[in-house]
Amino acid sequence: MQLEKDETQHAKNGPAADDAAVLFAELLEEYPYTEPKRGDIRQGTILWVGDDSVLMDVGAKRDAIVQRQDLNRLDESVIAGLEVGAELPVLVLRTAQKDDELIVSIKRGLEDQVWQTAQAAMDEKAVMELTVIGQNKGGLLVDYEGLRGFVPSSHVPALRYLRNDAREERKQELTGTEMPVQVIEVDRRRRRLVMSGRAAARQMRSQRLQELEAGQIVNGVVENITNFGVFVNLNGVTGLVHISRLDWQRVDHPSELFEVGDEITARIDSIDRDRGRISLNRQAVTPSPWEVLPTVHSVGEIIEGTVTNVVDFGIFVRIDVGVEGLVHNSELQPQQADAPFYAPAPGDTVRVRILRIDPDRQRLALSMRDIEPMWQVADEVEAEAEAGTDVTET
Repeated sequence: MQLEKDETQHAKNGPAADDAAVLFAELLEEYPYTEPKRGDIRQGTILWVGDDSVLMDVGAKRDAIVQRQDLNRLDESVIAGLEVGAELPVLVLRTAQKDDELIVSIKRGLEDQVWQTAQAAMDEKAVMELTVIGQNKGGLLVDYEGLRGFVPSSHVPALRYLRNDAREERKQELTGTEMPVQVIEVDRRRRRLVMSGRAAARQMRSQRLQELEAGQIVNGVVENITNFGVFVNLNGVTGLVHISRLDWQRVDHPSELFEVGDEITARIDSIDRDRGRISLNRQAVTPSPWEVLPTVHSVGEIIEGTVTNVVDFGIFVRIDVGVEGLVHNSELQPQQADAPFYAPAPGDTVRVRILRIDPDRQRLALSMRDIEPMWQVADEVEAEAEAGTDVTET
């Protein structure tokens, strides 16, 4: 009875079904594709996702299978993206011979893609920020999209001048941090990926130098202090503030004003891009004491100052930081017969009257005439103090 039913069904659909099968076979033969070979990289499209495997179309007669062990090696971010229709590169592990299945690897396909990216990055001399994930005797290990890159110690600027224990300690400190590097060697066969922080720093320096211009106001961080000035890190390049351009007042040593790590603002005075040198000026971004002088002192005012120099034509007196004035000989206090002899000397504190202020020419004229000298004021204060009264100058 069943046989008669099957024959009846075949009689109804047989010729059409046979024709469709023949047509499908002919179309399959005409379909342009190359039979995958072991080691080939193919772009695959996910057809089905199961608990233990994934089925993919890789442009072959037979669908490809991604096995559980390969799926277990994938990052969680990749696993989350495994859905029907998703496209991923795969590497052919085993071709379909007779009854064998076509086996491919997503993990190896993605790795191949990263190796190609690394090669392109090396060709383009691209600078990238990578995370330091470890260290060994020869240098640091960085993560490059799942591949392990190696940065020799000689190519890590932060290790350049360190030796032995200090170098190993610094390696530990760098682990977990981001480091700019360039790819300098790609050897896929040996799975060797070498990076250089030094090459990256050199390129970043060159690019940064092109961005800076003389006259520009920049912010930086003090990275070294010497007896002749302060070296400042300007986001990848180093500039020097000479001691004579640090402040308006006299500076015996830059450490009086700054420590390593301090932030500093300065103007770029000059750039030598060929030699990689930048000259900075901190004075240029701080008000000149001569500009401020007329706002804090006025002509006729009597103030105290310190003698800084004695010359043939008078004495120089500092009244404020960076501001010195001249008391000409004609404006010195006349010697009185009943007064002790007094000759001003460097370091003495004296009282002077302001005669003229010329900020543009940075000139200040002072006088000591008709002013009670400091020694006399001191005697009066002492006498009044002994008498138990307050002394108020009028």
